Amino acid sequence: MVGGASTDLTARKRIPKEGSVKIFLSMIDGLNEIVGRLFSWVVVAVMLIAVYDVVMRQVFGVATLWVFDLSKQLYALHFLILGGFALLYSEHVSVDLVYARLSERKQALLDVIGYCVFFFPFVIVLIYYGYQFAARSWASKEATWGVIAMPVYPIKTVIVVAAVLLGLQGIATFVRRLSVLVSGQEVGR
Repeated sequence: MVGGASTDLTARKRIPKEGSVKIFLSMIDGLNEIVGRLFSWVVVAVMLIAVYDVVMRQVFGVATLWVFDLSKQLYALHFLILGGFALLYSEHVSVDLVYARLSERKQALLDVIGYCVFFFPFVIVLIYYGYQFAARSWASKEATWGVIAMPVYPIKTVIVVAAVLLGLQGIATFVRRLSVLVSGQEVGR
């Protein structure tokens, strides 16, 4: 009975493989969901800065020196960091001419091939060269040209962070599409 009890305890502590995959996928989804909901508000800041600039120039005749650089960097942040969030909701541009007419499994096959041939190599290159790009920028304390000399190394670091978030969401999507291809059912949703 003692031996049976310890075996039973060990069995209860194990998480089935499919359960751990679902947990992993939901963690990736949750991370991109949080990042997406948080950083989607950056566009509001860009809009408010643009309105401020227009009012200052047109109403008060005062030129703002910092608006262009700041709004450009904030929009870059918004555009880059939301890539994984857009992938989570399948909001990236796709051509559905033939794809929509295929069965679910054939769509999954095309997705798996597309991720292996195009997506993952792109993300790997983006992370690799993005890191080098950001590291050089940090090393030289790179700043914008002009009067205010705003630092650009933080936004160049965002390229790497965004690529990692996109890559993680790509892994989650790839696993889901692979499960449809193999079993006919999507795992982790």
